[in-house]
Amino acid sequence: MVHPACPPIRSRPLATTAELLELLARTSWWAEPRTWVLRDLDLRRAREAPFEYSAGVLDNLIPGGLYLLRGPRRVGKSVEVKKRIRELIQAGEDPRRIVHIAADRMSAEDLRRMVEAASDLIPAEGRRYWFVDEISAITDGWPATIKWLRDNDTRFGSDTVVLTGSSASNLTEAVKALAGRRGNAIDSDRVLLPMSFRDYIGLGSRGGEGGFTLPPSDLGPFAVADLTRANLADAVRTLAPWMPRLVREWETYLTIGGFPQAIAAHGRGESAVVESFGRTPDPAMGGQGADRILTQSLLDVIHGEAFGKSAWSRTQAGAFVQRLAKGIASPTNHHDIATDTGTSAKTVRRRIDALRESFVVWPCHRDDDLRPALRAQSKTYFADPVYTRLSARTGPPADFGPLSEQQLGMALVRSFARRAPGGYLDFDSVLHHRTPTRKEIDFVGPDFGNLAIESKYVDSDRWRRATRTMRASRWRGVVATRSALDLNDPELLAVPTALLAWLIGG
Repeated sequence: MVHPACPPIRSRPLATTAELLELLARTSWWAEPRTWVLRDLDLRRAREAPFEYSAGVLDNLIPGGLYLLRGPRRVGKSVEVKKRIRELIQAGEDPRRIVHIAADRMSAEDLRRMVEAASDLIPAEGRRYWFVDEISAITDGWPATIKWLRDNDTRFGSDTVVLTGSSASNLTEAVKALAGRRGNAIDSDRVLLPMSFRDYIGLGSRGGEGGFTLPPSDLGPFAVADLTRANLADAVRTLAPWMPRLVREWETYLTIGGFPQAIAAHGRGESAVVESFGRTPDPAMGGQGADRILTQSLLDVIHGEAFGKSAWSRTQAGAFVQRLAKGIASPTNHHDIATDTGTSAKTVRRRIDALRESFVVWPCHRDDDLRPALRAQSKTYFADPVYTRLSARTGPPADFGPLSEQQLGMALVRSFARRAPGGYLDFDSVLHHRTPTRKEIDFVGPDFGNLAIESKYVDSDRWRRATRTMRASRWRGVVATRSALDLNDPELLAVPTALLAWLIGG
């Protein structure tokens, strides 16, 4: 392990094996297996949050399996890794057989030599666990290195290995290289995303409003295809007593998003964090603002990592993200964005691809007989509301309509990813539809169970404007509203988005 106090590993082979051994010998839990959790910075920050939360994304690790855990920066992958290590030690695993390697600024050769050096310090008998954090930061062929180790190091080949990363750019190469080397791992490809609305509600207490009685936990989450008219109507009636609170909480969620750091700040009453997220915090906040939530802003991550190979400044990166956020409810027109940002359509495509590979955005493709029409314009949604505000210094209140549509789409994506985590990056489960009359239906999909969903974030009967389009389609329909509710129509239901998102677990 690289101890927090140690200097970072540079992108070159470390000088000697002795240096590698010294770094590994400083692993906190090796020397102090009972007390290291009190000093670990990641776990300390988790304890300081006004809630207890674990995504459980590293549960059920099968001994000998090789797992890939991916997700955006700052989403909490390192915290999940440390919590899993803590649980392993509490369950009786020998701390000396659990190794953590921070791969930031490492080369593939550094990684290979680190594993070899660690093997000299680990007890000769017993199963081992390897946690390699941010392995996607290694740009010179880490999949080949892991493949070589699994094939040529007999013991490593049967070890439990967890690799985390924030970029999907080399995913295809990695999956191919590691084929047949994943052991008996179940759901070996895992994705950690910002907290879902249902998980956010499950925290029970956020900010000054305090806690409230939670909806019945045994109600859902439903698979999208299981939302038949009868099931949905019954579930919504059960949720009716919580509807006003869920609608208010949905709009809070659309404001602060699902990053645990942002929710923790909101729970501490640090409302200014919403405005300063992604920018240098105001010194007057005395360390109680965004700098306490993120050591580096999400905009810096986008500029430095997703756009790292470009010549764009931080200001240009922010302007691009802001322009992209203005069109989240419409098909993405690369030429229009290029004109507005002073670049080319080709560059716009590359930047969007970079954001997609960094788990910042996801494409909602137009459907062609419920398959992605890859040549048609897709919609570009952000994975979390906070990305839409990164460069907004001042401005009007958030427009909840597009944000609600975006996060409902993300809730649907989560629903399918929950059942097939490895399929998240296929982006073929949630699509949008264009009718012959050029009207759009926001969400359809091959596994929706003949359901189509249209987002109309309104309180009144204005949701009925979608009636003609929905009735003319081949699907049964649900209109996702703000608070308008109508369960009487046999063909078209109006359901508040907050209730729908909670029911599908998104």
